[in-house]
Amino acid sequence: MTAAAAQRPQAQGKTPLSVVALQIVREALKPDASPTELSKLAESDPGFALRIISMVNSAAFGFSRKVSDVRQATAFIGVRGLRTLGLSLAVSDMVPAGADGATLLGNSLRRAVAAQVIAKKLGHREVDEFFTAGLFLEVGLLARARDDLPAAARVARLPAADRLVFERAEGGTDHAARGAELARAFTLPADLVEAVALHHEETMPAAPLAKIAWVAERVAAVWEGGEVPVLQAEAARCLVALGLRDRDVAEVLEKLPGLVADGGAAFEREVGPQQGVDKLLLDVSQGLIEMNQSYESMVRRLEMLLAEKEELRLKLEVANSELQRLASTDALTGLPNKRSLETQIARDLARADRDKTWLSLVVVDVDHFKSVNDTHGHAIGDQVLQAVGKSLARHLRAGDLAGRYGGEEFLLVLPGSNPIGARIAAERIRKALEALVVETEQGPIRVTASFGGASVSGPGCARTRDEVFARADAALYEAKRAGRNRVVIHDAHAPAA
Repeated sequence: MTAAAAQRPQAQGKTPLSVVALQIVREALKPDASPTELSKLAESDPGFALRIISMVNSAAFGFSRKVSDVRQATAFIGVRGLRTLGLSLAVSDMVPAGADGATLLGNSLRRAVAAQVIAKKLGHREVDEFFTAGLFLEVGLLARARDDLPAAARVARLPAADRLVFERAEGGTDHAARGAELARAFTLPADLVEAVALHHEETMPAAPLAKIAWVAERVAAVWEGGEVPVLQAEAARCLVALGLRDRDVAEVLEKLPGLVADGGAAFEREVGPQQGVDKLLLDVSQGLIEMNQSYESMVRRLEMLLAEKEELRLKLEVANSELQRLASTDALTGLPNKRSLETQIARDLARADRDKTWLSLVVVDVDHFKSVNDTHGHAIGDQVLQAVGKSLARHLRAGDLAGRYGGEEFLLVLPGSNPIGARIAAERIRKALEALVVETEQGPIRVTASFGGASVSGPGCARTRDEVFARADAALYEAKRAGRNRVVIHDAHAPAA
């Protein structure tokens, strides 16, 4: 490590972003950016100025001329070049020190120089934007490293193609989305933001910058875990798809490790040993062992996440079922409420209409219930209603439904019952209520109820809901007028087809 690198504040595990670098980037992005003003800005921080000169003269950036001051560097590389250097320094300053930081920075530089070399091979003159795009492909992980270095490093050491899967399995924002957000925050051009956002997509993007960044991701993946022969073949296929010849493909793969090492030297940072493809192929067995260990860890984590997801799904099912029950149940009696009853009636009317079967509705009204409340209080009244509800449910046949329609009024829904069957069912329940004794704190209470019903059958009955209710209410009125505690079922009603 150089003396300058040793003086950088790395002991705390993370370094501050270079303020001057960010200012240069912002100024360089302005349409009227002035090289003179940019050089003055760079000179305002002697340490930053020295780093600019060092980077311009480094092998990583490939400039043929050597410069001795910032003004020369600015004049030589121009506004675009100075913007690229400012971004490069800003990104490198995000990387913590140590082995984990070396892995993260090495991954970022690998994509940057891959994009730069590919762009040169394709004949692009201004390749600095491709370097910047490649550098930003992993910036989402660099940002995560400032908050949680072990987690970011764990992702960075996974095979490149699997990183987004792991990040999404953890439930966080993946580094492609986070990197695109940071690129927007840096006010970088829209095509660069797109390149960062799409570099893990399954298909190659159409835009030139995004396309080269996408291929650079696959080239970098050769050095980052997995089956090297397969990854090398995939990288070669993508390079050929861009238009590179076989000789150029081989040269890109051959030069990349050295350029990454040069980039680390330019940033005065450690990026670890950079092996050539031949050495990678020799070490493939060890790489597979490390990959399997990473996969085992990932699989365990995914299994845990899936188990948690399944547990959450089951809890949500139970909660939704309970909410549905509460929404359709009368809180006092536990019987279906008015809303649930009306839903059931609509279904049964439609079925009776379709199948040409009978349906009977019977309204049950507790006799003189107001006097129960007035004499004994509402708490005793509620106790009586609960007892009535239980009796109704207990004396219905399977398939019939009893619910509380409101106040002291209940409703019986009797599918398949004609007027005779409805009368039999209602009479059975009337006798059960007549014999019911409700034991309360104030002594036993006896109640009776009046029943009014109506029956429908035949095509068209699904359109007669209001009429059925009206006929049942009329029958209930007759039962009360006749002295209460009795059943009145109106004659069969069969609407015309």
